[in-house]
Formats: sequence, structure tokens, C-alpha cells
Amino acid sequence: MELHRLSATELLAELQAGRTTSLAVVEALIARGKAVDGELKALTHRFDDQARAAAQDADEARKRGISYGPLHGLPVTVKESIHTAGLPTTLGVKAQADTPATDDAVVVKLLRRVGAIVIGKTNISQTLLFNEADNPVYGRTVNPFARDRVPGGSSGGEAAALAAGLTPLGVGTDIGGSIRVPAAYCGVAGLKPTVDRWSMVGCKGAMPGQENIRSQVGPMARTAADVALLFGALDGPAFHDLDPTVPPLEPGRPHQVDIRNLTIGWYDDDGFFPASPAVRRGVRQAAEALARAGARVVPYQVPHGIELTYLYFAILSSDGGRTLEKLLKGDPVVPQLAPLRMMSSTPQVAKEVLAAFLGSQGEARLERFLRTIGTKNVTELWALVAERLRLRLATLEAWEEQGLDVVIGPPHATPALRHGQSKDFSLGGCYSMLYNTLNFPAGVVPVSTVKASDPERPPFRDRLERVASEVDAGSVGLPVAVQVAARPYREDLVLATMMAIESRVRGQPDFPQTPIDPRP
Repeated sequence: MELHRLSATELLAELQAGRTTSLAVVEALIARGKAVDGELKALTHRFDDQARAAAQDADEARKRGISYGPLHGLPVTVKESIHTAGLPTTLGVKAQADTPATDDAVVVKLLRRVGAIVIGKTNISQTLLFNEADNPVYGRTVNPFARDRVPGGSSGGEAAALAAGLTPLGVGTDIGGSIRVPAAYCGVAGLKPTVDRWSMVGCKGAMPGQENIRSQVGPMARTAADVALLFGALDGPAFHDLDPTVPPLEPGRPHQVDIRNLTIGWYDDDGFFPASPAVRRGVRQAAEALARAGARVVPYQVPHGIELTYLYFAILSSDGGRTLEKLLKGDPVVPQLAPLRMMSSTPQVAKEVLAAFLGSQGEARLERFLRTIGTKNVTELWALVAERLRLRLATLEAWEEQGLDVVIGPPHATPALRHGQSKDFSLGGCYSMLYNTLNFPAGVVPVSTVKASDPERPPFRDRLERVASEVDAGSVGLPVAVQVAARPYREDLVLATMMAIESRVRGQPDFPQTPIDPRP
């Protein structure tokens, strides 16, 4: 039995039955990391000795009939941006590398409290603001399915570590798809909860004080069932004890949800940017799987998809990039971050000139993007926040009119990008950013892989579609996933739907099997 291949749920069953030990599991994962992470570069820190000691303690406690909690003896990794005492939380910025955290993040404290063993930390995008895992401090992580492709960002190291069998459980953060897109790219599962479902204390971001569209910490794993295990283990009352800003809400029980009682809307186009044919097929496969499970599955049209996409960038760029500049402090900047940095801080007059030129060249999306981003005064920012509230209520009303419990759709416009392509393709994240702007819980579960029989994109009309066509080229075999969303605080419905999809597609020959070996 290769322990690194077992899911968290399977490992927990083996531990509880006495067929293995936490120390054996930790040793297996340490060995796996040493064997493959030289190729992958998913880990920024390894806690081998501490993990061994914690595993021995967990094993001794189990022998005495003592349980530390629902994750007793299970290993987990956490994203580099999450504080662990004694280590710097750099966000991939060299200037931050000399300031160690003085305490664990609340989520790390609670993980340890319920018995989990933190075995390492994982790589990120510099400043967490682009769709790769690359930075000047720790280097570049590759996708385990294809070394020329990215694992996504900013939680790309976490997704890659899960997909390659370096860990059974992970914790990432998500402000625009940073859990969900890496999960989709790497053939694993993840959940962005409703804001403040899990404590953000000790989770460092690049834009402190930006409170309108907020990052949220959440669980990742190789299977939807394992995501549900991790989410349920860290409940609201326990978080509330450590951080009173977290509502003391018990997590819903996804295993008790009867999928046959749900009405599920599906869409494969958000009205802003067309998804790749393989991604659209994945959504249809998921819809068919849910219909076979007995759910009522109906077509859904995203209301205000275009407006919500531009609103996301308008709000996040309202300081004109000044907070980002303060963080970088003259540090080296990876090429993927440079365009966003430049466009946020370029004077409005210059952007208007460039926008007009792009519009004259048929680049309508980029024209509006340039006119949208940049410095806002307080009155303008308040108007954007009011518009966000209006669109959020309008979306909830649209769901109510159709009687929808859950909605499924693409997690990203394409399969995994090639290294460096994220600098020209921020708008490709529109499908995941939607639910950050709305603050709906959303998860991702793998469905399929790109097939040679998938049709090509139609001829591209602008540079964004050209990049998407370049991404699609040579993508056969890459994972394809579906995104699942529900109303705020209904993570139980998201997870139940993810598990229902997973149980019906996992046995298909085109399902992306993990753990996968990233070595050539």
C-alpha cells in the first residue's frame, strides 16, 4: 500500500483501524516530497522533524484512546501567505523575507487543535495577484500534468502538491479564484467559502485595508469528499473562540443533502468571454451527472456577467496601485505581474489615449478594462460598492425567480496556461472572479481531461481570444473541472453537489487521475 496515494478519508480510515500509523504516513510523504519536489518545486518549507514528532505524539495518544479531533494524525500543508510562527510570510517579495511571523494564523492553530499535522508550506504567485506560482524568493512551480504549464495561482503550489501526492490536505486563500483555478488546472478539488466562514487572522495579503472584495481562506484536497472532511473539521464555533469576527455557525452537513431535492442551474458562457470547448464540455458532463443523480437541472444565464467582471477590477485597483508599490519596495518583479502593476498606476489621461487606440483596433474588452482600472476618489469608490450590492441582490433575485439552489459553470476560461501567459490574460479569470465579487461560496471539482476530439475555438477576434487559442493548443490531457456555487453560507450545498458530480465521473476513462508523478 503506497500511503501517498490514499485520500485523506482513506488515510483516516486506515489510522482508525490501526492498519497504519501517523508516523508511517508522515514518513511516506516526506519520502514522496524528496523524490518529486525537485521537479515540481511546490514546497517552500518542509517541517520534517516537527512533523515526525507530532506524528509520534498522535500515535501515542491513539494507543491510549485519546482523540485530538476529527483530523487526528492527518498531514496537511498550508499556503506560504498563511503565518506559521518563526517563518517569514513573504508573498514572494524579497523585502519581506527577514521578518518572521510571531504567531500561527488562526486557521493553523485550529488545524493543530483538531489533530492535523502541518508538514510544510507551499508556493505562491508574487503578491498573490496573478494566475501562476512564480516569485523571486522561491522560484516557479510547474503543473504536475505538464511541466510547460502552470499550476495556477495564487495557491498554485498547494494544488500541485496535492496533485503530486505530497500531501492529502491543503489550505489556500482566494480573492479571485486563487483556490479554485489552481484546483481546476491540477485536477484536484477546492472550496472558497463565504467571507469570514474561516478566520483570516494571520492570512497575509497584498492589499491590507481593501475590504470590499475580500480574500478568503479555504480547504483544498484531491477529492470533494476530502474537502468536505476538512471544511467540517474546522467549524464556526471553534473559529469563533479564536477569532470573534467569525460567526459561530455550525457547518452544514453535505452528506445529509439529498441531491434529488435540488434545482441546479448550469451555464457554459458568462456573457463576457467564451470558455474553451473542453471546459464547456466539462460543464455539460457535470450537468448530465447531476441529472442522473436525480437533481432537477436547468439552463441558467448569468445576469450582469460583463458588469461584474469590470466591477471586480475597478474596485481592486481603486488605490492606483500604491499599496502594491509599497509592498514591492523596489524588489525585482516577475514579468507576469508587470503589466497589471503598470496599468494600475498609469495616469488616467495616458490610459484614455491607449484605450481609444485599442478600441479603434477592435479590442473592445481591453478598451473598457483600461478605462475601468485605476485611481478612484472616495465618491467614485462608494458608487462602485453600491453597484456591487445592487448586482449581488439582482443575482439573488434571478436565482429566486428560477428556484435555484446551486449553479454550475466553468471555473476559468481555459485549461492550464503556459508559463508566462498570465501576464496577458487576467480577464480569463472572469468565471471565478464572479463569485468573489458576489461573495457566494464556490468550489471546483475535476470532471475530465482535454480530448483530441474537442473542437478548436472559433477564429479569434481580439488579443484575449488569441491568447486563449494559444492556451488551448497542445492542451490534450490537461484536467478539466467544473465550478459549483450556492447562496452565502450554503457551503453544504456546494460540497454535496461537488461530491455528487465526483461520484459519477471519477470512474470515467478521461478523468484526471491523481496523484500523478511530475517527473519526466
